[in-house]
Amino acid sequence: MKNIKLIAGIFLLVFSFSITSCDVEPIDSSIDLGDGGTGGGGGGTGGGGTGGGGGGTSTGDYWPTALNNQWVFKNNGVLQEPMKMISINSIGGNTYYTFDQLFGASSSGTSAGVVARLRKNSGDYYLKIEDFTFDTGLGITGNLTGYQMLILKDYLNAGQTWTGNFTQTATFTGLPSTTQATTYTGQILERDATVTVNGVSYTNVIKMKITQVVTVMGAPANNVVTEYWFSKNIGPVKSVTVSTDDVGSETTTSELDSYILN
Repeated sequence: MKNIKLIAGIFLLVFSFSITSCDVEPIDSSIDLGDGGTGGGGGGTGGGGTGGGGGGTSTGDYWPTALNNQWVFKNNGVLQEPMKMISINSIGGNTYYTFDQLFGASSSGTSAGVVARLRKNSGDYYLKIEDFTFDTGLGITGNLTGYQMLILKDYLNAGQTWTGNFTQTATFTGLPSTTQATTYTGQILERDATVTVNGVSYTNVIKMKITQVVTVMGAPANNVVTEYWFSKNIGPVKSVTVSTDDVGSETTTSELDSYILN
């Protein structure tokens, strides 16, 4: 029983790290249109589950994709390193744009080299996290399989939703492996909105949220709710993530400070 509780706690620590921020491993080539890369986030039940689909007709570009596009965020008021698209990769016949990180560095104490990618299929936007190794800082290292999730449908009206699911497996040094299942629901909250972030007014904004329910070894363990603001032709300008478990909740706010688009 002690081992089960320990594994669950480690799993949640690493999961929280992977969804709030990702530092990406170096990419040797900026453009790789061969069918390469790892596939941990795109196969099996880790590939988005019921969150797949052919993609509806897009209403605009809410996350511009081009090599060297970058966004600089403040996480809870602290300026982060740029979130930059550093390579273009073809995986499974789909084109992904790979980031050097997502929304800034982690403060959880967990270190990992994580590859995070974005794919667009008309009005559908997918976030893909590859398999990665981690060090909890507690003398325990391991590996966590990746996932892919559908984070935005830019053609839906306010109030409309979509769902998806994925599973991940963690292996630890000196402990048995275990699995985690995540179901998620996305919902458009507002369209054509205006939001002010760090003194800048952004228009043509889609405000939406994703609610994730996480179970570890079949037991409810964590709920994560993230609200996103996407501005047309600019990308994400703000996100607020609230993660809740049996010991409390934690809120992370990311706000756009500057950006460069190519």
